[in-house]
Amino acid sequence: MKITVLLCSHRRNKNTRQMADFFLEGLKEGNDIEFVDLLDKKIEICLACDYCRRNYGHCILKDDMEGVIDIFKKSDLIVLATPLYFNSVTSRFKIFIDRTQILYNAKYNFKDPIFKEKKSVVILSNGGAPKYLGQFDGIMVELKHFLGNINADVLEYLKYNKTDEVMIRDNKAAASELKKAGIKVREALSQQKDAGSHDDHS
Repeated sequence: MKITVLLCSHRRNKNTRQMADFFLEGLKEGNDIEFVDLLDKKIEICLACDYCRRNYGHCILKDDMEGVIDIFKKSDLIVLATPLYFNSVTSRFKIFIDRTQILYNAKYNFKDPIFKEKKSVVILSNGGAPKYLGQFDGIMVELKHFLGNINADVLEYLKYNKTDEVMIRDNKAAASELKKAGIKVREALSQQKDAGSHDDHS
């Protein structure tokens, strides 16, 4: 199974990476795991030029964006890991989402979605502040259309606050929950695979 983890933090090896590492503990064996760190990718800001409205699946900007989309297409599980910045995703992740306008146009203008088969997705998020009402609401608001464009089924959405005081690596409850979620997702995907194999031979 191909697992791709999109790291959207502006910092390396902090809470966002720690969430991903704990989640993946029960998924390492027998799977191909690839980390895509937006810090390492050149992804320019969308120009709103409508090039992708006239050119199916392509952007006028020639950077790393189409390569990441290609990795997503080949993935059985996509993990979206982002810290909470001003009640939403990071600016790097927002730029990435804006550039998936090529997926939107493929689906709604050309009537030929690039992501034709369902993609299984897990969302991991963390916020530095203590819990408050609506703290993580902006994440799903921001991701709604993006998830639709990649034809996603969200298997888990895990979120943690107060990470400015207690990092994920020092939060035993969070670490345990993330590990259990990884095992749960592994079992769910295994069942899906078995069901698909049965359908192929029926």
